[in-house]
Amino acid sequence: MIQHLQWWRDFVEWQQQDISVVLVTVLRADGSTPREVGATMLLRLDQQQQVQQSDTIGGGHLEFQAIDIAKQMLLDSESCDQRIERFNLSARLGQCCGGVMWLLFEKIEAIRDELITCQTAWQKGRSIIRTVSDGQASTWSIANDSSASSNYQFQQNDAKWLWQQKIQPNIMKVMIFGAGHVGEAIVRCLLPIGVQIKWVDNRDDIFPLDLRNQVNCIGTDVPEVEIRHFDRSGAILILTHDHQLDLQLCFEALKPTQQPFAYVGMIGSKSKRAIFEKRMSARGYPQTQLESLVCPIGIDGISSKQPAIIAVSVVAELLQLFDNKK
Repeated sequence: MIQHLQWWRDFVEWQQQDISVVLVTVLRADGSTPREVGATMLLRLDQQQQVQQSDTIGGGHLEFQAIDIAKQMLLDSESCDQRIERFNLSARLGQCCGGVMWLLFEKIEAIRDELITCQTAWQKGRSIIRTVSDGQASTWSIANDSSASSNYQFQQNDAKWLWQQKIQPNIMKVMIFGAGHVGEAIVRCLLPIGVQIKWVDNRDDIFPLDLRNQVNCIGTDVPEVEIRHFDRSGAILILTHDHQLDLQLCFEALKPTQQPFAYVGMIGSKSKRAIFEKRMSARGYPQTQLESLVCPIGIDGISSKQPAIIAVSVVAELLQLFDNKK
């Protein structure tokens, strides 16, 4: 399953600011509920004592009540650091889901070094284990090969309980060639949903300043070389300003191999695709490789050429692809 982990990225950043936070986590969910076990919301207070929120546990009255509880924990310096609340999602709560959710509220002070180490490992593709138990604060560690394969584990012995959450690295890996309007729109659309992005262009000064610290931006005169080192389980998007460069990138991305990329897409029309297929066929590329090229890109039924709309269409296509791999 594709994980939305905005809370995890913000958690590390907020902890470095030495501000108390409350993590609200779905420990258990029975019946129909707005979010699944493991869904997590992060809250803190700004200088005006207003709540700042990252991520969601489902919205509605459930979330409003959870925010109120978290705010009181943040305001009260003598409040307990951990509590579990049971919510019946009935009309009485103003929701009609009909299920039941158990939420863990945990007030956490700065634990900077431990978290920075874990997030660095997570960004490199390692899983992180969060362990929390009755009366014991969360600890964070880098998973090893013998760690449990499931994302969540709950154990209870008499009145004591222990819960583990595995924070998996983003399964979506996307390499984007071209930092023009469409490439930028796709990057901005991908960022909030949690994707490992490599963004490549042969113009060093083309990448927007506000994205350079959020995305792995690569300026290079030989962009096709980057393809050789990219994870074969990832997706490649070819969106450059130069059709000849697009063709070179297609030559590299579609080379016959035992493990093709999960997706190779190129922006363009059906006529552009036909021209490229003809030239690649002349180079000896088999028909199976030519058929794997996605061009035009994006889901069916959307014809707009506006960058933001193209981006939504393409990201929807990638979500379908990776969600089917869960």
